[in-house]
Amino acid sequence: MRRTPFKVALTLALSASLAGCSGLLGSREPAPVTYVLRPVVASAATPAASAAPSLQVQRVVVAPGYARDEILRTEPDRRLGQYAASRWPDALPTVVERLAVDALRQHGAWSAVHDAAAPIAATQLLRLTVRRFDAEYAALGRAPTVRVVIDATVVRRSDRMLLAAFTVEASAAASEDRMSVIVAAFERAAGEAMEGVARRATGVDAARGESI
Repeated sequence: MRRTPFKVALTLALSASLAGCSGLLGSREPAPVTYVLRPVVASAATPAASAAPSLQVQRVVVAPGYARDEILRTEPDRRLGQYAASRWPDALPTVVERLAVDALRQHGAWSAVHDAAAPIAATQLLRLTVRRFDAEYAALGRAPTVRVVIDATVVRRSDRMLLAAFTVEASAAASEDRMSVIVAAFERAAGEAMEGVARRATGVDAARGESI
């Protein structure tokens, strides 16, 4: 019996559909899990005055290999890899920008803190460069230590005067090589780093600085 073009197309479509279903049913890949970080940052000793400067966090820059949403790990031989089926809610630059904005607002030393997308002419600009944001394994079979290293510069918007430049480093050891425990270590290290950024940036004297 000769098949019409319509019957041939229908047969091929059904075959492709069944093959796709079979692939899904037989997949052994675990569903990706998304983890969020909500570190707590201490507030400033005194609330910001109305005349306090405002601050805008610029787009965060990250080291090569870090601009993705996978949760990263460094092996004993210095290979940069990622945890299977474990993700941040967005690419790392966006995650760190959000952490910074939230932490600086919690700290309360500025009249206002804005993210990079805000159409606001803030008094000061904060630029962050993430050099490390990963779980480091000193040896196979042992729980990792999370390392966070961030370079920061604060600039006065009006004349591009450099007000401060510093580096914050934070680490937190995971007690187990288990994802929930490792993410908790990321939260502790990120919180310590963001508190360091807020504390160092708060001490900026807007009347002084170096021209850049």
